[in-house]
Amino acid sequence: MPDPIRFYFDFASPYAYFAARQVDEIGAEFGRAVEWRPILMWAVLKAHGIAAPMDVPVKRAYMLNDMERSAAFFGMPYRRPVKLPLSSHLAGRLFYAVREQDPDKASALARRLLPAFFAEQWDISDAATLTELAAEVGIAPEMTAEALQGPVGRAGLEAAVADAVTAGVVGSPYFLVDGEGLFGADRLPQLRWFLGGGRT
Repeated sequence: MPDPIRFYFDFASPYAYFAARQVDEIGAEFGRAVEWRPILMWAVLKAHGIAAPMDVPVKRAYMLNDMERSAAFFGMPYRRPVKLPLSSHLAGRLFYAVREQDPDKASALARRLLPAFFAEQWDISDAATLTELAAEVGIAPEMTAEALQGPVGRAGLEAAVADAVTAGVVGSPYFLVDGEGLFGADRLPQLRWFLGGGRT
């Protein structure tokens, strides 16, 4: 069986939202599993000594416009999030803690959180909001409460960030397949090309 596609992303990344649906489709097309690996992009950038792009006013203005343009390009619903940038550490902890017990529910959670933030204006940095969204995919409030504050989710997210730094992740989304790294939702066509035998 071929190695999976590693899909590194931040729940607070609009470009991850734009890419998420297509990366699963591309994986299925080429018989590759897709490993969803939520990370904290700000922590990865800090480890690499790279400034967060939205910290620079001119880049922030460009990106806010580009998010709306990209949503239209990908044909996806989009409403500017309630706050951006935002730390998605609670969402990441929740994902990894749930994955330890039920990978399918963790997968469903990840696929719910992205549109909740980028199309429905839910605040995914808020514990009560996460509890409500988790309940939609069958995660009990008691499990969510433990996941948000307990050691399992915290350790899982820390390990994912460390792995991303080691792997050379430089942005969200970042796809790693057969040792090749591709950064950005606009690299999806190139990902398909690479999996189809490009560069061989």
